[in-house]
Amino acid sequence: MYPQAHLCIKGEIPDRTRGIAMPARQTTPMPLAPRLARLTVLSACALLSVTAACSRVPQLEDRLPADLRSQPYPQLLPLDTALAQQPLPEEESAELSEALDARADRLRSRAEALRRRQP
Repeated sequence: MYPQAHLCIKGEIPDRTRGIAMPARQTTPMPLAPRLARLTVLSACALLSVTAACSRVPQLEDRLPADLRSQPYPQLLPLDTALAQQPLPEEESAELSEALDARADRLRSRAEALRRRQP
């Protein structure tokens, strides 16, 4: 009978240019109370973050001894210079293992020499 009325009841409006039904748009604005509540919460969060960023933390500031407070900052180094090439852990542990084995062999030979000396 009236197809437009049926579509409007379902929450859709006919789109005459495309020939299909499009979802109806909500034209009523959001009530003032939820918008005001959101604005209040956002404002409070912004205020708290600003005051926290500007606050003084004496526990951190008082840790530096008085003689170091007057010293200049250390010179900055390029990252490549500051991070020297370190050996791989596998290579380092292999070298340590060889050094410990050599030391153990020396101690065993020394202990054997001491045993032979005794009558």
